[in-house]
Amino acid sequence: MKDRTTWLTTARRGSLALLLLTSLKLAAAQATTTEPPPAPYVNAAAILELPEFIPGAGALYVDPAHAPVGPWLAYGSDGSLVEVLFMVPLSAMRDGTDWDDLAAGLLAELGVTVDHVDVSFNGGHPGMAEPHYHVRLAVVDHATQQGLLNP
Repeated sequence: MKDRTTWLTTARRGSLALLLLTSLKLAAAQATTTEPPPAPYVNAAAILELPEFIPGAGALYVDPAHAPVGPWLAYGSDGSLVEVLFMVPLSAMRDGTDWDDLAAGLLAELGVTVDHVDVSFNGGHPGMAEPHYHVRLAVVDHATQQGLLNP
């Protein structure tokens, strides 16, 4: 009987640990899919001369260690995650730089799927003066994306 009791106690602890771990992962994903995300992400305005909300781009957050390429988390006017953005410098493209598995781990961690991808040229701005491309992985449909980033 003691072995069965020990096994049940261990099984319950294991189930409790799994439940706790799952809850923590879910909480972390929810914390990142709503503004503000947890550290190490900071609002772009804290490290660059940019407003806290940029029309067309939203409230941008980045881990400073990964700037300027990103990922940047773009939140809409309602505080929800709208895009995961990368800024790819033209010089790096000319040099043949590869970025394998750029966002797969982050997207899986966040528990989001990509609705569509927008790629647009940018001649430079604060934080990335060099000409580059924005690769925008939108996690909402196009109409919602436009509405939340251009209130």
